[in-house]
Amino acid sequence: MNFFFLRHTSLNIGKDIFYGQTDIDVSKSFEKELKNIKTKLKKEIGNLDKIKVFSSPLKRCVKLAKGLSNEVFFDENLKELDLGDWEMKAKNKISRKLVKEWEDNLMTFKIPNGESNQDFLKRLRIFLDEIKKKGQDTLIVSHAGSINGMMSILTGQPFDKLLKNYWEKIDYGSLSLVESLGNSFNIKYVGK
Repeated sequence: MNFFFLRHTSLNIGKDIFYGQTDIDVSKSFEKELKNIKTKLKKEIGNLDKIKVFSSPLKRCVKLAKGLSNEVFFDENLKELDLGDWEMKAKNKISRKLVKEWEDNLMTFKIPNGESNQDFLKRLRIFLDEIKKKGQDTLIVSHAGSINGMMSILTGQPFDKLLKNYWEKIDYGSLSLVESLGNSFNIKYVGK
């Protein structure tokens, strides 16, 4: 059983803006990015009709998933971390004290009116537990944080370690693969 994780394409948003669950649209280069992603998926997966496709219900993922497959299953649990009061704010506009507290307590800090990474991983686990029961290869169109979270859950590697190692590798439109090895899972590649 293979889990292919595909991050959404580029967005119409400035750098260093927190945008977790804000429903932002894709950038003007979407069609070009979609074409490149289709080429990549053909090489890595082959026929997408033989794989189950799941997607976050946020617009940036929906457009990509529907551009790849006629049969897409949407799941609320695949949404990015809920950044609450930090949504659509530049990092430098948020209290340095709060950002430091978040960074020092990455798993337990609850963003005001948002969620903690513990809560985030719980909902991602609910999704993965259901998918693992099906036992078939899956393509999941989602977000960088969600992809890191699911790779952490599947492999047992600490979420904070994966964030540090892979955050920049999981770029727009990049593909990552976690494969099953008996009863365990292994990261085959990140950010292809």
